[in-house]
Amino acid sequence: MAVQVENVTAVVNQVVTGLLVPMQDRPPPPGQLPEFGNAAPAGLAIVLLLLLATVFLIRNMSKRITRLPESFDGEDTAEGGSDPAGTAIDRGEPGPARS
Repeated sequence: MAVQVENVTAVVNQVVTGLLVPMQDRPPPPGQLPEFGNAAPAGLAIVLLLLLATVFLIRNMSKRITRLPESFDGEDTAEGGSDPAGTAIDRGEPGPARS
């Protein structure tokens, strides 16, 4: 019976040791500092550059939106106006043959 108690005690010690050892704070490896929770200055610079680029893009888009016409009905091109961008709808008029 004493042998069984010693075996149970040894198993309990191994289980407790296996659970407690990973929970301990271990020192960092030689030559390295603990870096958890510290932001690098390069990361901050990247975030600030992305934020600045986003601000410029939003300003540019809002300027372009204010320059848009109120309507895209195509009244100018339907009345014989010029269409330099080539966005007029093809109305079945004869054109160059495709090969």
